[in-house]
Amino acid sequence: MKKTFALFSLITFFSMSISAQVFRVGLLGVGVGGGQNSGRLAVHIIEAAYAPSPRVDFGGYWGVAVAGDTESASAGFRYGAQSKFYLMTGKFKPFVGLQLGLNTGAKVEEYSEKIATGIKFQVTPQAGFRFGPLNIWASYQSGFMVNGGFVFGFGKFDN
Repeated sequence: MKKTFALFSLITFFSMSISAQVFRVGLLGVGVGGGQNSGRLAVHIIEAAYAPSPRVDFGGYWGVAVAGDTESASAGFRYGAQSKFYLMTGKFKPFVGLQLGLNTGAKVEEYSEKIATGIKFQVTPQAGFRFGPLNIWASYQSGFMVNGGFVFGFGKFDN
């Protein structure tokens, strides 16, 4: 069964590569932001995307986030699906995007001995640009954030 799955995966990968699509992988990006009297730090551990055309890609993401204000602190994992639409396809590529995902984690209140845990559905709009491997974007997720990281592509599009 494992050999069949591995063979199917390889055939699928090579058939997609032959028909001229691109796979993009982002590794270890960072985001900072917050609101009034609060701060957030996000570490984008991995993002993987499939681009069937130069203007569109879609895929998934996984990372960690910590946040705090004057009365509480929280930490957790972020994961879900995302998509980007590129407005230009040259070396400089401005884009708009959307992430749909889950935040899982724990929150500690300053004056309470309880730790609250939970899962929260999150919709995160994005706007930014790619220039070569550099990826910079702004997003809104419980406050404004500025994010950055590196993206590497594999494959090429037919001209």
